[in-house]
Amino acid sequence: MADQEEVVVAQAHELGSVLGCSEDVLADMRDSGVLEPFGEAWNVGPAREYLRDAAWADQVWY
Repeated sequence: MADQEEVVVAQAHELGSVLGCSEDVLADMRDSGVLEPFGEAWNVGPAREYLRDAAWADQVWY
């Protein structure tokens, strides 16, 4: 289960910096419900797990 880890950012590119991904990936995670805003705070715990799992899967399938 994903941890509740909230960060406060002013702009989307700052959230990309926190998670280490592009704005396109952020949009995909928002659309799929992996990344959820709570006002100006964002719960990034599930997004971090999603990105970790995606990176692991890419390395396994090479």
